[in-house]
Formats: sequence, structure tokens, C-alpha cells
Amino acid sequence: MAVEVIQFLVRKFVDSLAEEAAVAELPFIAQFNDMRAELEKAAISPDNADELRECLYELNDLLVECRMLTNRPNRRRRFFAQPDAWRFSKTSKRVAAVRRRVLQCVGNNSGGDAAASQEDGAAAVGLDRWTTAWLDRSRIHGFDQQLTELESMAFRDCGAGRLAGVGIVGMGGIGKTALAQLLFSSPGARGRFFPRIWTCMSHTACAGADRRREVLQGILMALGHEEDAILSMDGGDSLVELVIAVHEQLKGKRYLIVFDDVWHVDDWYADVVAAGGQNAPRRADDWSERLTFGLPKERGGLVVVTSRLKQAAETMVGESCLHHVQPLCDSESCWAIFMDALSQAKGTVDLATVDSMKQEILETCGGLPAAAKTMGDIFARSSIPSPASTSTSQEISKSGHIITGNSGSLK
Repeated sequence: MAVEVIQFLVRKFVDSLAEEAAVAELPFIAQFNDMRAELEKAAISPDNADELRECLYELNDLLVECRMLTNRPNRRRRFFAQPDAWRFSKTSKRVAAVRRRVLQCVGNNSGGDAAASQEDGAAAVGLDRWTTAWLDRSRIHGFDQQLTELESMAFRDCGAGRLAGVGIVGMGGIGKTALAQLLFSSPGARGRFFPRIWTCMSHTACAGADRRREVLQGILMALGHEEDAILSMDGGDSLVELVIAVHEQLKGKRYLIVFDDVWHVDDWYADVVAAGGQNAPRRADDWSERLTFGLPKERGGLVVVTSRLKQAAETMVGESCLHHVQPLCDSESCWAIFMDALSQAKGTVDLATVDSMKQEILETCGGLPAAAKTMGDIFARSSIPSPASTSTSQEISKSGHIITGNSGSLK
């Protein structure tokens, strides 16, 4: 049953790649074409279906990221502005990592990929689900009440002298990132905080010092720090330098930082909102021991953490500051998400047939926004059966099992 969904995702990737390449000069086009060729001839089986599905979700996200890069005004130059250079480098690493994983999955690991570095091997454990602060509000449905509750929790203690924190937790596909994006761009946040920084935390990133350095570098880049200066901090005391640099850049500011998609429970990230003595390193070498040392508290501010792991968010902001995201209880909101995705269909859609299947579709989605969107994508790319078809319920059940049976594959 998983094979049909993989075939759909392959078609979606191939079609999207052709569309993007026709509109603009797409970065990494050779790597994308290489993966397209391998996927089109790949033998799909239950043994590699789960792995391929994860790769294809990542590939379709990467196409969106590359479109953003090509839309930059300086895309045809030989250089990028500082924030663009950082994003281009990150995207390049993601493309290389997913290409290796696709080739391994389809049984073609030629071309020197077997000699991947230790860092690449760590990245192969899972996929880097890259997120940004950008969202299309017209396609976000059903979060008004939860956003109001989250804002009440987030803004109540963000005054001078205290760094407030809130953790957004819940299962995959339930809308944690969307809720964080809504809070990040809300009038209340824009009026209270400057700067506002979005940091995507990948569960595939290397643990330990390298990952910590990457987090700090990303914060400095978002603050407009020069890339050369950031990357020059690569000596034995680089972590100390980076923490101090973040502290100096944020000192005197009432800022907002979102740490999206946290996957690791690590004492280095613990108690980032802690005040008092915990926020003051006693010796110069102590700066590198805690992320909280780099986050000044005197002007107030807000730290937002999203995670599927309750313990990870609790470690960072405290148990009393957690907001548990609930499935959408308004069935019409899920239906609106489904119809938004369905509206992308290239051909003619029999809306009467779709409407006759509404209840089955909503039951399959189970209140998960990501499941509703995925169902809409599948229907938009596939032929919609007649209501008289005896296989309708079976097909929906198959798709539902794949979409909701493994929530780890959904944001």
C-alpha cells in the first residue's frame, strides 16, 4: 500500500522539478536531475518505501528552498549577500546529504559517495526538515483559539529583567511549526520584540560542539554579523567566542528567538530562560558551557521552542511553560486545508465526487493539518474515483494508514 504513495511523491517531485527548471535557473540542477533519473527507474518495495518517502518529502521541500534562492535579486551574480550565502551553503549540504541517501536507498552508491565523511554519516540518520519563519496566512486554518492561548502564555512575563519562554509540543503533523510561525509574525510579537530570530533545529545535525557552534553561527548570521567573521571563529576556543559574540549582539535588546523542531535533550540547551546566577559565567572558559550564557536577560524577551519531545522543550523552558498543541477540533478547518491543497490540481477536479467523500477524508486526517494537506496533494495529483466505486473506502484507508500511521514523517 505504501508503494502507491511513493509513486505519487516521485511524480510530484519530477513534475515540480520540471516546472521550477522552466521558470528559472535552479541551483543544484545537476544533483536534482541525477536523483530524478534514479527515482524514475527505482524498484520500490516495502523494504525501502519508508526511507524513500522520507527522502521525497525532503526533496520537495528542497525545491521550495531553491526557488527562494533563485528569487533573490542577486541570484545571477557570482556572489551572494551574507544571509543568502549562509542559506546557499546550508542548502548545498542538504542536497548532498539527501542525494547520498536516495542513491543508497535505490542501491546505487557509486561516484565516490561511499567515502562520505563522518559528518555526512551522522546526517544520514535522518532528514533535515528545514523550516523558516515565512508563512502564507491564507492557508493556515483552525489555529485562532490556540494562538490566543499561546500569546497569553508567551507575553505575560516578557518584561524587563526576565527572559520568558514557551514550549510548543505535540505529535508530528499537528501544526507546531505553523503555530510558532503565527506567533512569530503576530502584531503582538512585532510590536514587542526586535530583533526576531528563527532557528531551525534539525534532528539530523551532529551532536556536541559542532551542532552548538552551528546554532550560534545561525543566530549571528540572522543578526547580520559578517560571515567571514563568524567562520573565522574556528579555533580551540571558538565556542567561547561565539557565545560571547551572541551575547554582545543581543545585549540591550528585547529579542525573540524561535528554536524550531528540537530533537535532542542536551544540558547545554537547558534552562535558557534562567535568571540570576545561572546566567553569569564565573570564569572565561565557562562561557561555552551553557547556551543561556549567550542570551542576556536584562531587557526581557522571549524564547519559543517547538518539539515532538516534551522533555526537550521542558529542559529548555520549564514544565510550566509548555503549550500542548491539540488536533483541530473544527472539521471545516481541516477541510479548508484539504481544499487549499486540492486547488493546486492541474486538471479538472470533480468537486461533487470529492464532496461525497468528505466525511471519509476528514476521518482519515484525524484533525492533523499535515495529513489534510497531504491528502489534498494526493487527490490533486491522482484521478478521483467515482462515488460508486467499491474501492473508494479502501483507497482512503490505505492513504490514511500511510499518512497517520507514522506521525514521525509529518511536521
